[in-house]
Amino acid sequence: MNSINWSEKVKNLDKTIRNEIGIDGESEIRHILIKVQTKSAEVIEPAFIVGEDEIFLDLFVLSPEGLGITSATVLKDTIQSIGVIGGVSSEKPDGAECVSGSDDVSTLYQ
Repeated sequence: MNSINWSEKVKNLDKTIRNEIGIDGESEIRHILIKVQTKSAEVIEPAFIVGEDEIFLDLFVLSPEGLGITSATVLKDTIQSIGVIGGVSSEKPDGAECVSGSDDVSTLYQ
């Protein structure tokens, strides 16, 4: 069985996106928010990877209502694609930099 290392793929994709939009890659990324499309119609988002082995991908899924985080495990064989939504660095962003309604894509990458 040829199992994909999704954690590594997501880190590489995040790095590529940061380089393409000109965001400093020096800050350490704590969590990379992702969207997971499985073979079912359901999309899991926003989420971040907390662990994986040969069979399972363990995620924390953020509640859209802001009610917290839910733990989820996905069979890796059921994953069709994973997309990067954004990243959260270890540094806390300045609140003045996050303007509501901004179309600036760099606000997704803190």
